[in-house]
Amino acid sequence: MRKDYHRNQSEGNRQSAEDKAMDRFVELMIERLQDIQQDWKKPWFSEDAIVVPRNLSGRKYNGMNSVMLMLHCQRNGYELPVFCTFDRVAGLNYTKDKQGARQQAKDSNGEKLPQVMINKGEKSFPVFITTFTCVHSETRERISYDDYKLLSEDKRKEYTVYPKLQVYNVFNVAQTNLKESRPELYGKLEEQCRGPQRGGELKGEAMPAVDALIKENGWYCPIHEVHGDDAYYSISRDEIVLPEREQFNEIEAFEATLFHEAAHSTGSENRLNRLKPSAFGSAEYAAEELKAELTAAFVAANYGMVKCVKSDSLPYLKSWLDSLHQSPDFLKTILMDVKRASGMLIQRIDGIQQRIDLGLSPVAEEWKAEHEPLHTIATGTEHVAARALPQTDVSSLTAEEVKTRLDKFMQQYYYAARFDNGARVTGIVEYEGKPALKLSVDKMNGDSSYLVTHEQDAEKKDHFFLRHIDEGKEVGTSREMPHDRDEAHRFMKEAVREYTEYESQKEGKQEEKSFYRGR
Repeated sequence: MRKDYHRNQSEGNRQSAEDKAMDRFVELMIERLQDIQQDWKKPWFSEDAIVVPRNLSGRKYNGMNSVMLMLHCQRNGYELPVFCTFDRVAGLNYTKDKQGARQQAKDSNGEKLPQVMINKGEKSFPVFITTFTCVHSETRERISYDDYKLLSEDKRKEYTVYPKLQVYNVFNVAQTNLKESRPELYGKLEEQCRGPQRGGELKGEAMPAVDALIKENGWYCPIHEVHGDDAYYSISRDEIVLPEREQFNEIEAFEATLFHEAAHSTGSENRLNRLKPSAFGSAEYAAEELKAELTAAFVAANYGMVKCVKSDSLPYLKSWLDSLHQSPDFLKTILMDVKRASGMLIQRIDGIQQRIDLGLSPVAEEWKAEHEPLHTIATGTEHVAARALPQTDVSSLTAEEVKTRLDKFMQQYYYAARFDNGARVTGIVEYEGKPALKLSVDKMNGDSSYLVTHEQDAEKKDHFFLRHIDEGKEVGTSREMPHDRDEAHRFMKEAVREYTEYESQKEGKQEEKSFYRGR
């Protein structure tokens, strides 16, 4: 195996933990691509490695960690994709009393439990965790990130948040004596790791959620099944075209092809803004193909399917290997985009399945309207134009100019916040004589909603505010929305939490009133 991808340390530059971890990732990915190069019918992840890795507490890894841990499990033949740090393993041997003093762990009969330990000679594998340090700009006081998120928007401005990508070393449970020392815990982990049960799909039927995604316009752009040989995402028309499912030998191959093209569609300008004009066969084009392939493979694995390399992507194998040999940073960029794209796909499919399980229409109306122009609002089965909004003399902007600025703001800064938190743009309305974007929250069936409004200051700078509206009246205090995407994500997460609490409390009050009326 070529080793020229390793960083040059001859000049005395000591590798950081992050550099060493990326080298491990690159080596593992190169090994997998070389295996596929020898036999292109091999899937990205074998059937034994298609369960998403998790820690001892059951929390699943995501993004680059998930992909690399799955490849790590596959290479080493681990029975369970469960990982733990050295400290977590040591912590299984102790409990704490009310005073916080450590005591050796005991069973229900008061007998001391056998010690859990890492097997001698085992080597760890790296994972990345982002931590945040919050420092007050004046006092230099530090607070936890959880406490920071609870602060008001004004208070947050007093702190500077420093993100840091840290490397943690983990061991698979097969590298410990957990199975012998804690058989009950190991049994629970086995239950958690049972892959998704494939039901009707094995008889030639697509997953119900995937079927609704296509037939009921549940994705961010239209998906068309046509008789033919080509599957592709059209950037200019913002639509996905697939051969009819009957043309595939297996329904899983049809679904995996959909995941590949859907991954491409996440990169459009008004979504993750990843797709750039590039010539067919160029390095940029090849990189985008790898992103779509890994996204499709990871999403397929999440639903118990294996994914082989798409035949159209096979010519790019050499390009992928060359890029990996040249720079580990190539893989880091690829995996970060895979994290974002796969998150969008999995969240939407799971959201549709949840609605099906609840007996609701599989696709929410606002989802259907996502690939419609913002000047239309979905109403039942029809799409009608929003009523004309009067021009205003505030900031000397016309209503159309305000709508354009609102639209641009939400597309540029708030896409990640919307898809991860369930807040959807559902149309344009009028608020205090000016256009405003209406946001609905998928998590609740409440009557209230958020409005995004626009204002300009004396220097003609744009400001956008989030207002909670219920029965035509503003609830609480409007807050200015940050422009930074990461801050926007946290801002919207908090807003959705507050919305959910408000609707839950309102529902509780209504139930209480109904109770007293019925007495």
